[in-house]
This record gives sequence, C-alpha cells and structure tokens, in this order.
Amino acid sequence: GKRMELVARSLSFVDCKHLVVLPIPTTKDRKHITNTDILLDETLVNVCEDSKIIGYGLPEEYRARAEALGAVVFDAADDEEFLERNSYITAIGALGYILSTTDKEPSELCVGIFGYGRIGAALARMLLFFGAKLIVYTSKILSRIELGTYGIDSVSVKTSSKDDCSLEGLDIFINTAPTDMTEVVGGEKIPYGIRVIELASGDNFKGIDGVESLPGIPEKMYPESAAKAYLEAIKRFLNKDF
Repeated sequence: GKRMELVARSLSFVDCKHLVVLPIPTTKDRKHITNTDILLDETLVNVCEDSKIIGYGLPEEYRARAEALGAVVFDAADDEEFLERNSYITAIGALGYILSTTDKEPSELCVGIFGYGRIGAALARMLLFFGAKLIVYTSKILSRIELGTYGIDSVSVKTSSKDDCSLEGLDIFINTAPTDMTEVVGGEKIPYGIRVIELASGDNFKGIDGVESLPGIPEKMYPESAAKAYLEAIKRFLNKDF
C-alpha cells in the first residue's frame, strides 16, 4: 500500500545486510503476509545474524524462529509511542468517515462505542467535542469513572452480548475491540436505521450483512501520517545499540 511505499523509500538509506519491513497488520491468518499470497515463513529464507525484521502483530512462533536464526525482531505493537499515534490517526480517520457519510449534524447523532482502549478513548473525545451523544461499553471500572468526568454515559459489560450492548436508540455503533460481536446484532443483518462500523481487526461480526468494515483506515485516509508514525517507530528501533 501507499504507506509501505513511503516507508520503503525512506528506509532505502539504511545500512543493513538484510532488513525485512512488513505491513500493518503483518498477518491476519498467521500464515500469509496481509493482503498477499506470500507465506510469512518465506521472509525467513535469507535471514542471517545481521538481519533485522520489523512488523506489527508478529506471531510468537514466527518471532522465535527468526531469533533462533540470529535476527533481531521488532514488533511495533510493543512501541507505546507508535500505538498512541496510530490510534489517534485511526480515530481521526473514523471520524472523517462518519461525518462524510451521514446526513445528520454531529450533535444529532447518538453513537455507541464498544471498547475504551486507545482508539475508543480517542474517538470518544473527538465525538464529544463535536457534540454527539455517546454511550461507551466497557468492562473497566476506572474507564467508567474517567468517562463520568467527561459527562459521557457508559455501560458496564462483561460480554459482547445483546443483553449488555443494546443497539436501541443508537444511530451508529462502533466496535473497537477484537472480540466476537455476533450476539450484539442478534441476526444475519444489521437492524434497520442503525449503522455498525467495525474498526477492530478480524472478522468480529462473522460476515453479518450491513457492517461497515474499515480495516487499515489510517493508510486509506492519511497514508503520509500513518507512514510517518510507522517510520518513526522503525527509526527508534534501528537507532538502538544491538
């Protein structure tokens, strides 16, 4: 994608015998590089002691094999600065998508957000700024306390079931957590009049009709910013003493 093209051009100066830079997310099925037919294991063919492998969400077994071959492995999922920046870009992208695809004013929207991690928190604050009514579904007590200080309604959830996460009264329901959400919908189609947006990775709605899935939204809407965030994380890694 465009993000990886920008990263590749910026890293062309790196003095490394063998540098492998993989996309975000690196793999969805733990076998192939995302959006390709290339087996992830094929990237280990020429690995040597000077090799450096960079990716996001690398499977533990892949990482162990690479390190056993002498490679130094960096997973951007372990870089807090990158996670914060990428979450912000994801939230901005989701907000832009919502505002450009609805006929309502932001203040007329009632939005439910499932999950209050980095993306959920960033998106909630942005939507609150635009005057939307929010309901956040989270299992974290401290998160609910924080939400209360913002004046945001929250619901304590233990599971992603329809009993815990009713869609009634919502204009938009946004999932930010990689968990099975099929019981929330409770059928093969999204209820009429409600939009369901998927920001988390994976097929969490198991192919239910009507879900608006936005994988890789940072790259699609802000490729330069997304590439810069990844590139900065890579540079922090390469500047370490090994």
